[in-house]
Amino acid sequence: MSMDRSGAKVARKRVGIAIGLLAALFCASSLRAQTPDEHTKHHPGAASAAGQPGGMSPSAAGTGAGAGDGAGMMEGMGEMMKNMGAPAPKALYPSLMDLPDLPPEKRDELQRAAHDRMKSGTDLMAEAFDQLVKAAPTNDFVAMQAATTKLREGVARFDSGLAAHRAIAEGKDPRALAVQWFKGQMNLPEPPSHAGARGPGWWGLSWEHLILMALLVAFAAVMMAMYFFKMRRAAALFGRLESDPGRPPPGAAPPLAGTPGPSTPGPPPGGRTSPPEGQPPPPAAASNDAPSEAPAPAGTNAAPPIASATAPPLTANWKGQLRIGSIVVETPSVKTFRLLPTSSDRVLPFTFVPGQFLNVAFWIGGARMNRSYSISSAPTQREYVEVTVRREPRGAVSRHIVDLLRVGSLIEASGPVGKFTFDGTEAESIVLIAGGVGITPMMSIARYLTELAWAGDIFFLYACKAPTDFIFAKELAALQQANSRLHVTIAMSRPEGADWKGTRGHINKELLAQAVPNIASRRIHLCGPPAMMDAIKAALIELGAPPEQVRTETFGATKPTPVPAGTTSAPAAPATGPLVTFSTNNKLAKIKAGQTVLELSEELGIGIQNSCRVGTCGICKVKMTSGEVEMAVQDALDEGDKASGMILACQAKPTSDIAVEA
Repeated sequence: MSMDRSGAKVARKRVGIAIGLLAALFCASSLRAQTPDEHTKHHPGAASAAGQPGGMSPSAAGTGAGAGDGAGMMEGMGEMMKNMGAPAPKALYPSLMDLPDLPPEKRDELQRAAHDRMKSGTDLMAEAFDQLVKAAPTNDFVAMQAATTKLREGVARFDSGLAAHRAIAEGKDPRALAVQWFKGQMNLPEPPSHAGARGPGWWGLSWEHLILMALLVAFAAVMMAMYFFKMRRAAALFGRLESDPGRPPPGAAPPLAGTPGPSTPGPPPGGRTSPPEGQPPPPAAASNDAPSEAPAPAGTNAAPPIASATAPPLTANWKGQLRIGSIVVETPSVKTFRLLPTSSDRVLPFTFVPGQFLNVAFWIGGARMNRSYSISSAPTQREYVEVTVRREPRGAVSRHIVDLLRVGSLIEASGPVGKFTFDGTEAESIVLIAGGVGITPMMSIARYLTELAWAGDIFFLYACKAPTDFIFAKELAALQQANSRLHVTIAMSRPEGADWKGTRGHINKELLAQAVPNIASRRIHLCGPPAMMDAIKAALIELGAPPEQVRTETFGATKPTPVPAGTTSAPAAPATGPLVTFSTNNKLAKIKAGQTVLELSEELGIGIQNSCRVGTCGICKVKMTSGEVEMAVQDALDEGDKASGMILACQAKPTSDIAVEA
């Protein structure tokens, strides 16, 4: 009995399912029988909508035939594009994106394609219903599952065609539908629409964007202000380094005659400022202020032509400015500067003797500094003068010259001065011994004697560390080829790693005796580092060279080194010497035994300008108005200086109470 009842229930359920399927099939059949003309009758606004901007509205995506119609519609459109048969018709969605630009005939074609898809979906659904009706009574679950899949595909096709019809009819933007579909596929949340959401700010931007932009602008303004401040500080530092038009510090010497203020290096012209390392300077004709005539070849008697018929008289009292015409790199730390006259006659305002030097002055860090540099060119070159400068790691002036000066820069100079000279009239032969940058005055002498075709023998001995430190290597080789009486010996102490086949080691007694026959009878000039000079002077004494035949040149004597704090040292000697009065600064003090006027002035903070500190440059000249002093070296004083009471502060040691104008 119970089995009969359960069978009746199953039968009733199957009948209900069949009735529902038949009803759905009836509806689908009515849709399947609909023609395009009938569809147009049901949608009278579709034809008029053909001239309006088309697109899919959000309602078509979100409120279609059931929940999830937006995603279903797009899925259906995808299925519709894949399953319309072969050959596949043109996809609807790209055409919908072009709706604003489609002509009327294209819109009609699009409507027919949408109708065909609806009909295809209806047919597919009807076929699925038939399969489902047949499979349900037999419990064929595989067939039922296939029918269900086919039914969903048919619904998707139908839904996509319907959505296309609605997009054409309603005239909405299809791009909005695309965005909404993409957000649905990516599970992106919709923007907040509640009342508390922050509205747009200025220019259509949100307040968050405006605040962020304001912070970025403020940050950029702060960074620009900091950069501007740093650049002002850097400019002020370089201004102090290159020129200081302000008042000199107490006790500083006044500017040299003819110079309204500190020298200001001019900007370098375009292109190179110096030829390659080891090459001679560029031809003089390359500059408007350079001489137009080339110098006479080495080894000839002919002197180069002079632009002015009357040369200025030889004087050590010239003061003025010279302009840098060219710069030649001799070694990584040594440069040669060709200095030209600033006057229009293109001739130097002074003459000099080989072996002399120039005094130069610069304002560096607010202080006036003086240095002396030997002239390396020959005096026969009347249109220019050359000085060769080595960059000392701790030398303020040499670093300023080598690092900062450029072609066109003006240099404040005076001179020439010095008695380390030789013009060929003092002896029948000459021995030139140099070390390092001490080669500069020797080159001036060797160049001059070669250009003069001097008949005497020239023995040139030079010492350096390695080939990279060999100053004037090519120039000296050229002089040796042009002058058969020039005998050159080069000694290198550290030539390791270089292809050097010459003498290795230092210049010693044996090398001197070998390189210079009968050296004791010859005039000798010696210039180089103090330790080298002391060793060679001792060797010369052993070889029998008379001290009066040896001339030396020394620059940059160091100041006494103070005893470091905390170390044991002998107590300072009391100042029991004569009283020294510095009238300009209204200071006076007793001097210590062996102390010079310059050293006492430095203890009292009185700025007496100085350079060589060995009595040859003349920078430290001061006028003594009363008293007596003794000076070991007076090379920088001429007869006029002595008659007017000038003394060299670096050499003067009072023998009585004195007064000086400092």
